[in-house]
Formats: sequence, C-alpha cells, structure tokens
Amino acid sequence: MTEPNADQDLRVRQNKLDDHLPQDSPLRLYLAEKDETARVRKPRPDTRLIDVREPLGRTPRTLLVLPPMCVYEGAVKRVVPPLGLCYIAGALEQEGIDISILDCIVEGIDEETPVAEGVWNLGMSEERFRAYIAENDFEVVGFTMIYSSDLQNLYRYAQIVKEVRPQTMVIAGGLHASIYARRFLQDAVADGTPFIDYVLRGEGEIRLGDFLRNLADGKIDISADGLAGWHQGKVFANPQFARVTDLDALPFPAYHKVPMERYFAHNVPFSPYPRGKRVMQLYTSRGCPVGCTFCASTNFSKRYIARSVDSVIAEIQYYKDAFGVDEVQFADDNLTFDRKRATELFERMTALQLPWCTPNGIMVNTLSAPLVDRMVASGLYQITLSLDSGSAETLKEQHRKPVDLTKVPDLMAYLDNLGVLMHGTLVVGMPGETEAQIEEGFEYVEQLPFHSINVFIAQAIPGSELFERAVSNGTITYQGALHIDTARSTLRLTSIEAARLEELVEDFLTRYNRSIYERDPVAWERKYREHKERMARICVGSASAITATIIDVGGRVPG
Repeated sequence: MTEPNADQDLRVRQNKLDDHLPQDSPLRLYLAEKDETARVRKPRPDTRLIDVREPLGRTPRTLLVLPPMCVYEGAVKRVVPPLGLCYIAGALEQEGIDISILDCIVEGIDEETPVAEGVWNLGMSEERFRAYIAENDFEVVGFTMIYSSDLQNLYRYAQIVKEVRPQTMVIAGGLHASIYARRFLQDAVADGTPFIDYVLRGEGEIRLGDFLRNLADGKIDISADGLAGWHQGKVFANPQFARVTDLDALPFPAYHKVPMERYFAHNVPFSPYPRGKRVMQLYTSRGCPVGCTFCASTNFSKRYIARSVDSVIAEIQYYKDAFGVDEVQFADDNLTFDRKRATELFERMTALQLPWCTPNGIMVNTLSAPLVDRMVASGLYQITLSLDSGSAETLKEQHRKPVDLTKVPDLMAYLDNLGVLMHGTLVVGMPGETEAQIEEGFEYVEQLPFHSINVFIAQAIPGSELFERAVSNGTITYQGALHIDTARSTLRLTSIEAARLEELVEDFLTRYNRSIYERDPVAWERKYREHKERMARICVGSASAITATIIDVGGRVPG
C-alpha cells in the first residue's frame, strides 16, 4: 500500500464539503484529523508525560466559567443553564472529581455594559469577577463560550484570572477553541505572555478528567487526544480522536452546581415566550450529518448519536421531581432524525403531561402526519420549522439544506388544525443570492400560517464552510467575523447593499408580523398573553423590530 500524500491526508469524508473548503483552511485541517470526518485516519501517538508544576497529591481545585455574553441592541436576554459545563461537571462527579461552575450571565443578568454603539456585554462585571477569583483559591480555571462573538469576553476574563492569580492554570474548550485552537491560543497573549495555557478540543466529558488527574501529579500528557497548548514557547495542537459514543453512560447534567432558581425567576429560556414558569432544556442526541453551509455545529459534531428513550424519560421525570419543572424545551439539532425512536419517545412522553417545544428547529423532511399526531398528544405546543429559505434554488445552491418546500403548506395546515403554534426561521443574504430570490422566498412564506418568525441576515459563523470560504476569498477577516449581528448586514456576504438588505428584512417582518395578528388574534394572544408586560424589560437596550411589533400589536389585545 502506498503512503498517502499530504493532499489525501487533508481530505474529508463529506464530498461537497471537501470540494468547497479551501485547501489551507483551519476547518479542513480540523476535520481531516478527526476520525468521524477524516478520509485518512491519523495514528494515535504514545503517551508522553512532561512536568509542568509541583505535584499536588490531589485533584486541583477547578472552576469552569461561562463568561458574559456579547449582545446587540434589542436582543432578548435568553438565559439558560450552561448545559455543556453541567454535563462535564456531572461526568467528573461520576469519576470522583468535584468541580465548580460560574455562569457569569445569570450572575449578572441585570448588568448591561455598553461596549460600542448598539453592542452590550451582559453578565457579571469585570470588578465582581476579579473579586470572585481573589476570594476563591482555584488552581485550574476553564472557560467556554456559546458564540464566537463572546471571544473577547472570554479573553478578558481569562486575563483577569492570570492578573489576580498568576500561578493558576487557565484552560478553554468549546467549538471555537477546538476548531481554531492554534489561532485561539496565539491571540491569547498579553505583553508576550500567554493567558490561556491549554485547550481541550472536543467533548470535555472524556478529556478533562485525565487532564486533571495528570495535573495532580504535576504533569501533562503532551500527546493527549485533542490537547492544544503552549510548550517550549510554541503552540501545538493534537488531533481530536475520541468522541462520546454512549450518551446513556453520561450522568444527567449537574444542575445542582448552578443557581437554578435564578434561571426560573428570569424565565426567558431558549424559546423566550414559554408556557411554563419552570422551564428546562435538554438534549436527546448529539451531532448533525446534514452539513448546511452556514452551520458550525455540524462540523464540531458530525455523526448523529442518540440517547435511549428510557434515558430521556428518566431525565424529564427527574426534573419534574427535583425542580418542579412544568415545561421542557428540546435543544437537539435533530430531534426527529430517527423517526422510529422519535415516535417511541413521544408515545412515552404522553404520560408525563408536560408542554414542550423545539426552539432549535425541526428538519421539515422528517415530519409526517402520524409523527405529528404523537408529538401533539405528548404535549407539543410550538414547533420551530427551520425553512431557512422559501426559494428552492437558494436552498439547493447556497444553503445545501434538504427542505422539500412542496410539502410545507400541507404540513403546516395539518399542524394549524391541531392548534400547534408554528415558529419559522429564514436566513437571507447568502453569497450569490439575489434580491429577486429573497423576494421570492418572502412571497412563499407570506402564504404560510406561521404564528411567529425570525429572519436572520446571513453571517459567516466561525467553524462553518461559509466562514472559511469568505475568509479565503477576502470577503471578511477572521477578526471581523467575531462581531456577528444577525439582525444587521454587518458582515455583508452578498452583492446586495447592506442598507437595502436590512430594508427588505424589516419591511417583510413588519408586514408579516401584523398579518399574523390580523389572521389569528386568538393564537397571538395565546402565545404572548403572559409576556406582553415584560417585552421591553427582557430586551437589551431598546426592543428589537420583532419585539417592538409584539408590544405595539399586543397592546391592542384584550388582557
């Protein structure tokens, strides 16, 4: 057998992605080094332990941090427990390792700090965080973030840790740090000194425990799966091999590590207008093999794996018993991807008698009348249909998303007859998309009975194919893409002028939101009854165009 050449080594399994990714892109390198996406598997290196500090003789005291969130004018202050950090804490607890979690967002939910025109930081102030680190003697502090736009907050708070406690080891994880590990570390330097020591790429549940046990002996495995960091003044980034394959083996998220009552009191979860007062989100699966061009999470976790129905039902029942939860929101990318499993799940959920919704969206092509019947019988009150475009050409050429638009009207009519609220999402302004295609998509959607809708202006999200191509062809820069506002054309990817694109979206939203109310004021009231008085209060700065319309129209609805 001949030895593969460098080009073969950097090929990825998904053909269209392989064809469209720039050859020298960091995303291509990341995917080509992961077993689930690489065409040529890399050999596993042997363990190589090096001394990095004096042995502790015990597991280091460890804190995991979600830094403040960068938000834009009008954004709804969605606040949910940090699911990823709570999963890691639960997994380590199972291994006998106790760690702490600090969610700076919920700890500072009323702290809005302006950082630029129309841009705010939401969460615990630098001064309060500095005091917290000074008061607590943590030997390892780990950071993650939900969105790449929060990177500067992560960097600043990591810097504060080093300023207050220079000997503390600072680590990071999550999608952005995993895919762009080299750049992430090289940018985390102040006055010639790194303020982030290591990155654990991929799922922390299967990596952090070994890292901390080695550190207890004063060592680091410099060849560890997925480890990136500084060694002898240079950055290294090891391939990411292992992945969680048995989700049932993971314990439930360690929500006892975070102040759950604060989340319940704020009550603006993933889907911000819930039916319940004590709402919990949960995942029943990981991974998405679809590969939409604008999506980053599909590249972080490509292969679809699912929990057993028994495990999901047990988790929901636990939340009812332990926290008095009265609604669940599924955060899956692909809740109904496996229709047989989904059918069983919804049949079993019926006995739990909880309302539920799907704020992260449902793949339209997976739905059928029998499956919808079971969903509604089990408590579905709102479904998010991720059309992304009403233009078949745009879906095929720009999004590469499998949505059969010919089936959508009948599906929505069926849902409407069952009394299900329908939320829609669209993405406009993709490279090569014309104003005529956008208008065509809007005209299609205006014939559909959505009860609410979001229109996002396409942004090149780090970790997506769209981002890699836009950086490669000079449309945007890496740094520029860290400032993402999906309500504005801040990173224009289309030839349509920014002001015109924003005008198209605003006109459509105003027109369509008013038509929603006029078409079905009873459904409007059902969705927003409990939330009209707090609409402006739960937004950062002034209310967004969507929320402002709700306030205006809702004000005329009888209370």
